[in-house]
Amino acid sequence: MPKQSKSSASAGTRKKNARKSAKVTGEDPDQVEVKSGLKPQRGQKKLSKAQKKALPKIKQFIPPPKPPAPPIPDPLDGLGLARTLPAELVVILRRLGKKDDITRRKGLEELKDNYISPLLSKNGGEISEDEELDKELKETALLSAIPVWLHNLASLLQSPFHRSIAIQIHSDLLSIPSIRTSIVENLSLSLLPGTQVRDIIGSWVVAALEEGRRAGGIGLKSWDNSVSWTIPSEKAESGEAAEASSSDTEKIILFQHLGDLVEYLTLSILDPSTLHDNIHPAPVSSAPVSTPQTTQKKGQNQNQKGGKGKPTLAPTSVRQPVVPQPTEDNEVVEERLARYRVGGLVGLNYLLQQLSKYSISSLPEELVNLIRNPGLWLSLSPVSAENPDQDQDESNNPVPTQPPIRRAAYSVLATVVEHFPEQLEEKETLNMLSDAVLGSCWLEKEGVVWETATMAIAKFIRKWPDCWAITQNATSRRGSAQEKDSGHGDGDDQENVDEDGDEGSDEDESDDEAEDNAQLDEPIDDKNITTVTTSPYYANFLEFISTICPSIPHLTYPLLLVVISTLPSDLLPLAPSPSSQIQNLFSYLWAPVDSRLLSTHSLPGQQSAFQVFLQSMLDCTGYLISKAWSTEESKDTASWLVKTQLGERIWKEGVLEFGGKGGNRRAQKGASQEVEATLFGKALGRLVTIDQGLANDLSRIISKDALEASFSADLASSVLPRSVFILSALNNSTENDVVTLTAERIIGQLADQAVDIYPKSISGEGVSVVTLTETLVQLISQYPQLVKSETQNSLAKSVDSNNAALSSLLPPALFTSLYNTVHSNFSASQATLQQSLLSLLQSSQVESSKRFALTQSLLENPSNGLLQLGALDNIATESTELALASNSPEATATAISCLKSTDHISKDALNEVLALVCTAIHDSTEKLLTGHDFSEDTLPTSAFKIFATYAIDHLDEVIKSDIWMQSLISVHHVIFLLPRVPGHIAVAFGKDQDLARLWAKTGQLDEVDKKLVLDKVHEALREGIRRVDVEVDPGILIDVALATTIGETKAPSVLELSKVLLPSTDNLVEGLSAHTSQPSHPSLPIIDPLVPYTSEIISDVSLESDFDLIGRSKAARWAEATVSLLRADRQLVNHQPALLQVALAAYQLTKDALSIPGSSRGLYAQSASIVHLTDLIREVEGAVSYALSFVDEAPLAWHKDTVQILKSGSMPDNADLLQKLLSALKDDIVQSQGDISARSFRDILSKHLRQSGSGEAEAEVWLNYGMSLIDKAPQLALAIIYAIKPLLLDHKAFALAQNRLANALTSVKPTPAAVAKQGIPYIRLLIASAPPADAASVFLPQQRAIFVLRHINSWLTADSEDEEEMPEEVEYRIAELETALAPIVQDLSGGHWDSIFDLLESSLEGSSLEDPPTTCLLHQSLLLLQQIRDLCQTNKALRASWTAKDEHMKAILQLFLQCRTAHSSPIAMIQNLLLDLLGDIPEKVMENASLGQLADLIHLSSSSAVQSASYRILSRVVKHNTLALVLEVEASVAEAEEGHQHRTIELPQDLVKIVGEGLKIEWLTEIEIHTVLGQLLAWLAILDHFEDASRSLRWAYLDQLNSSKLLTEGLIPMLFAMLGVSEMGAWNFPASQYAVDEFYPELLDPEELADLTPLASYLFYRSLATIPSAFRSYYETIKSKQLSMSMLTFVSKHYSPVIIKHEFEQLREPSSIAQLNEEGLNVKIIQGGGATLAASSSAGGSSEAIASYIIDEQPMEIGIRLPAEFPLKAVEIRDLRRVGVPENKWRGWLMSVQQTITSRNGLILEALTVFKRNVSLHFEGVVECAICYSIISLTDRTLPTKPCRTCKNRFHASCLFKWFNSSNSSSCPLCRALF
Repeated sequence: MPKQSKSSASAGTRKKNARKSAKVTGEDPDQVEVKSGLKPQRGQKKLSKAQKKALPKIKQFIPPPKPPAPPIPDPLDGLGLARTLPAELVVILRRLGKKDDITRRKGLEELKDNYISPLLSKNGGEISEDEELDKELKETALLSAIPVWLHNLASLLQSPFHRSIAIQIHSDLLSIPSIRTSIVENLSLSLLPGTQVRDIIGSWVVAALEEGRRAGGIGLKSWDNSVSWTIPSEKAESGEAAEASSSDTEKIILFQHLGDLVEYLTLSILDPSTLHDNIHPAPVSSAPVSTPQTTQKKGQNQNQKGGKGKPTLAPTSVRQPVVPQPTEDNEVVEERLARYRVGGLVGLNYLLQQLSKYSISSLPEELVNLIRNPGLWLSLSPVSAENPDQDQDESNNPVPTQPPIRRAAYSVLATVVEHFPEQLEEKETLNMLSDAVLGSCWLEKEGVVWETATMAIAKFIRKWPDCWAITQNATSRRGSAQEKDSGHGDGDDQENVDEDGDEGSDEDESDDEAEDNAQLDEPIDDKNITTVTTSPYYANFLEFISTICPSIPHLTYPLLLVVISTLPSDLLPLAPSPSSQIQNLFSYLWAPVDSRLLSTHSLPGQQSAFQVFLQSMLDCTGYLISKAWSTEESKDTASWLVKTQLGERIWKEGVLEFGGKGGNRRAQKGASQEVEATLFGKALGRLVTIDQGLANDLSRIISKDALEASFSADLASSVLPRSVFILSALNNSTENDVVTLTAERIIGQLADQAVDIYPKSISGEGVSVVTLTETLVQLISQYPQLVKSETQNSLAKSVDSNNAALSSLLPPALFTSLYNTVHSNFSASQATLQQSLLSLLQSSQVESSKRFALTQSLLENPSNGLLQLGALDNIATESTELALASNSPEATATAISCLKSTDHISKDALNEVLALVCTAIHDSTEKLLTGHDFSEDTLPTSAFKIFATYAIDHLDEVIKSDIWMQSLISVHHVIFLLPRVPGHIAVAFGKDQDLARLWAKTGQLDEVDKKLVLDKVHEALREGIRRVDVEVDPGILIDVALATTIGETKAPSVLELSKVLLPSTDNLVEGLSAHTSQPSHPSLPIIDPLVPYTSEIISDVSLESDFDLIGRSKAARWAEATVSLLRADRQLVNHQPALLQVALAAYQLTKDALSIPGSSRGLYAQSASIVHLTDLIREVEGAVSYALSFVDEAPLAWHKDTVQILKSGSMPDNADLLQKLLSALKDDIVQSQGDISARSFRDILSKHLRQSGSGEAEAEVWLNYGMSLIDKAPQLALAIIYAIKPLLLDHKAFALAQNRLANALTSVKPTPAAVAKQGIPYIRLLIASAPPADAASVFLPQQRAIFVLRHINSWLTADSEDEEEMPEEVEYRIAELETALAPIVQDLSGGHWDSIFDLLESSLEGSSLEDPPTTCLLHQSLLLLQQIRDLCQTNKALRASWTAKDEHMKAILQLFLQCRTAHSSPIAMIQNLLLDLLGDIPEKVMENASLGQLADLIHLSSSSAVQSASYRILSRVVKHNTLALVLEVEASVAEAEEGHQHRTIELPQDLVKIVGEGLKIEWLTEIEIHTVLGQLLAWLAILDHFEDASRSLRWAYLDQLNSSKLLTEGLIPMLFAMLGVSEMGAWNFPASQYAVDEFYPELLDPEELADLTPLASYLFYRSLATIPSAFRSYYETIKSKQLSMSMLTFVSKHYSPVIIKHEFEQLREPSSIAQLNEEGLNVKIIQGGGATLAASSSAGGSSEAIASYIIDEQPMEIGIRLPAEFPLKAVEIRDLRRVGVPENKWRGWLMSVQQTITSRNGLILEALTVFKRNVSLHFEGVVECAICYSIISLTDRTLPTKPCRTCKNRFHASCLFKWFNSSNSSSCPLCRALF
């Protein structure tokens, strides 16, 4: 049952109604109060506790609760819409009724997207019938679903989560005509059940008002379009009913639903919980509720005794909502109720505004009751102690209401007071409202509330100023009643407590309230009002102005004047003078200032808090002065207010003290910032209107205070800096004469005192000279007429006599202002000041920086004749010199200022300054171009700025001077060139504004001058390209030329620039010919067959000065500039084909430089960058490809025409680009017979034939032309043959040409002269016609080939009559031809093969990789040898005839040993041939190779292939040497036994030296690949020495490695670094993914260091398997536990399983088993605790071999167990069974087995053999060595053969040797006798 709310009627009203009821029923009215439980009235004695108990118990009648309205079912079920609507729509509508917010939100979105949006969409074209039908169906479905929508609408609009989309959907529905009609009808005709119409209209208007501010007012517009406020009766009376539009008929007439709306608003404000329950009903229960409901009063316990606490049963026959509901959070409920109240108040305010708007003056009774309801105005209170809907916490502290509620309530108050004041005129209502307003507003602290409360309170107090008296009267009467009540005995209070200890009921507590209200009903007695002098609301008001106003100054202080003007005289009496109340008021007003609560800072366009306060103080004080002055008895109060408040507080504190503390005024000074002084001036003007005498009194006060504050002894509090501003503001505040005279009088006095103390201030006494000077400058500038003449003279004299001191004490700007001010306003002192200033500027006693600053300040401000012509000459020169020397900003600015003011500088000084500047600019530009000592720091920015400043204003003069023009060009370089130079791209000075303005100014010149400037710029750029000392790339200079523009003039075209920036084409070609005509490098024919053979190396005579920074010669710079122009405009080559010829020449020479460094014939230095050369080649190739595209399609006639042009030498006018280019190249070839043009001709013709798709016919044209040139121009013929050969290999004409060339070759006489003149050209031509080696084409017939070979071989054997030798080129060319003809004649034996073999032998023996003249012959000989080798694989006869193969291969090996660094392409090609031929070298030849040379190759070669091949050969040499050394060592051991000296055994020093260098390498740094590979291969070669080595050799090698620390400090750190083994763990290299026991170096081709990691892993495995004892010793000595664990984990995971596997595999080999069985030894192998070896050897656990030896049918057994961490963990030798052997001997044998495996790096097989021999020899009677307790020596496997002559014991020779060395004596270990 819902909780009964307390009646809103007052206690007095309830008593009256009770008395009336008693009269009707015949009861005694006096007893009614007792029965009803009310307190007795005053004067009536209260009942004692016993009397109360004696009273009869009266049962309290509690009426039964009204049955709740039956819940409204969902129309989907109630109207059966769920069966008629589409299923999809039903699902959506179901979601609207759910409780879950997300589900409802999803339903709204689906409703909008699936049904509403399609109906509102406007298609641009015609829609189909299906779409139209779909729209109609959806509209019909929506129309039917309107009841469901309206059923859920109110709850959706109340939800903040759904409100926005719900009101948008509702607006969209209203925009559909049919649906709008349905909605309006349902609401207008109240067709909806229950209170749905009320809830919908109320929720709709509240949501529309709320969302109207957020969503562009869509919801509010929809509301306004759907409702009408017009009263139908008024329309009918005015005759407008018939003219009502159709739209008006489809609106809701709100006047008809005003009751519903008011009811909704009333519930929303006063009872929001009930409204919420109505809008959100509980779900319907399926069964009637039988649980009894109880009613309970607020604050009453359910267990409370007494009739009033008994529960009342509710009817059980009505369907009730389901009672169990989830408990909501108190904060959620509080927020929801506050939202309802705010909505209700906003809606009420809107309703009242609309009623006023439509002039509806007669308000409905319900609305009037709501306005007069005290509960409404309780919303004003910031404390809701009396609000029945809010609880109190446990401490009975009032719970504050929400600020939005109070804000909305004040809006309602403002609206009611403004539009419906008559509704508040009722006495009781006004009393109640006065209490509510004055009791609430002064407690309000929220600024958001005061935004509306300020105006509302002002309106209320202005409307009813007697509200103070009303509240005073009520307070006074309540106070009297309380005093009378206090006269009764205190014991009666105890009687008000009932038996249970609870106080009386609510009716008892309201007794005093009833009495107070009864007294309020009586007429107010004026006498009583005047006698009451206190008011709690006035006390709150005083607290308000001292505490709350400072926090909300802009909203609250403007209200004070209104409030104070309404205060009654008893609260604020003005007499006697001054009253304590008025003093108290001002104490509270000034309290925030005294407490420093008011900020003096302000935002732009807004007053500070203090200024708002001061304005309010001035207004209130002025009002009180005016009021007090109006009566005679209070004039003293007015005088007191003027003196104390206006004079002492407001002027002295408010204006003078606090007025200067604003933060904004520190940045902006002036009279406009002195707002306080302006406000005070206006107040002073108003005071004049009150009384002239009061104003004069105040004027004297402010004059005295202003002067005292300005010249205060406390300099920190002095207002002198603001004094002029304050007085100016005061003077400008009003036009009142008193104010003006007061301000002027103070200004005059201020000037007099300031000038009087000025000399003292200069000397450092009193006020700061800076402050005083600023004040004087301001004062004289603004008010010169107020300064007396005596004062003027005194000031001028002080300035003149103290100018030096002032210049050092004052800032330059202030010093200048002082001089200007005095000079401008004091005419009598002008000449003196001019001379004084000039002497100061030229004085050497004043610092230059100070004089510079003074000069700038003088020039920046108008001097009015202070400076004369030439006054700044010295300053200009001095500042320029300093600026150039140090780039000083001050000096630069001074020089610029002087150049700008040409009126004060002479012509000579100007020229001198510009000369200095231009010299500095020229030097810096030269440094920029040459790169010598240039940096951004050394750039003379000052010089550029000074020059730019002058040139901007005098550009016409600049371009007429060559020197100044060069500076202008330098400015161009800084703007355009400097940002493009590498390393200076980000330089900021290139974007300097002064330079940019100067260059922009050049665009304003006339065309002639523009061309002049541009020509000079191009000339400078051309000179930069030409000079080799210029470090700027020519391409950058070309880009600068292309980017250079002047103004809006169009930039020159690339063709025009090519003519300006480049020399003539003839000069370009001539410049390059100086390089192309030089002899080529001897190795170049290997790269390009068109390069002529040369046997001499021409030393480069070029000087370093002939090249630029990156190695370009002058010709190279021109060539690169040409290429840059071709890149900028590809069309340029069509206009100037010769530029492409230049680019091609540079292209060929650049390719040579890339192939062989330093072979560019002086075009580039040997140090030229490879990257730069590669870029140039790419650029030229691009230009060539684009040029060839001009002649993309060339018919046969074109080729014939072109050949005819080349033959005739005349160029027709219609010749194309390619024809011109080929003709130019042909002329150069014929003229110079050089290779550069020939190579270019070949490349151009070859590319053209490919790109144009030419065939055999076109190629035949060129073949015929080439064959016609074999005698006249053989170089050109060569180029043509190489170009066309791919197209004519199988053509008959080409075969004929080959035979013709062969015939011509055989006709050459075998004389040196004939061979040199004809033979070599013919043989080159024949070789050029030879098909490639892999082609199927036939070169020559076999017989002709034999004939050709015999003929050319005769050249080598021919005898010259004049002893002239054959050219050295002959052998090379013959080798070339033999290589081509060898496949043809391979089946024919004869002398030609002998000649070929002889040529090979002589060539190989006479060639060297280090001798460049022989590299061509060497390369061709290797090709010929490779050809012969390939032919021998299939030709047995040839293989049999190749008897000198071993000699040839030996020569190949010797040549291979010369391989070091392949510094050129020919050497790399030779090395590749040698590597290919190495595989054919016989084994016996390899074994005899030099180990030292192979080690050097491993160490020094930069080729990984050479290093790998060297190691392969080295490993064979090591194996061969090891076998020989084993025999030698064994022989030396036998000799040692006979007394000879032991042979020293060591590793090769060459290898030790290589790995020794690894000790110096930091392996964790960046290392070259070949260095690391050399170390790895060298270590592999060292480990190869252990393979097949005897025990003695292995031990000797190991001792050497251990003693030299090569392992611990070289090998192991290297492997750990490469494999990632460290203290952090082993994680870098996943060794298990590789076969760690296999590696093939010949397949190694590392591109980065990580590619060598598998080789390092293999080396690690080899090391562990070969020298395990060394690694075990290293592991055991590791001090770092982390590193030890990392190594152990890494080895046991990746290597131990493989090593153990190999150990047991070797033991299981048949040969090993047979060897052990012959010795009578049986071996059994177990794995990991019983597993066999067949199981995975990598499994966990230890592996063990058990050996047994049968002695008299008794087995003797030992076990050898290998741990899983082997070899880092030692083997375990287990004593399984000992038979017939003493224990000490048995232990010695076991120790020997363990030492064999552990310390001596032996195998298990070897250890078992030692054990077996010890056992068998023991039983044969052989005595063991007394030193090692073993019969077999562990060192050399010998028996004890050295007996002691005394004790006869035998010892091993090796054991005795160690004993003698360790004991330092030669005595017997047993008997101590000498041996």
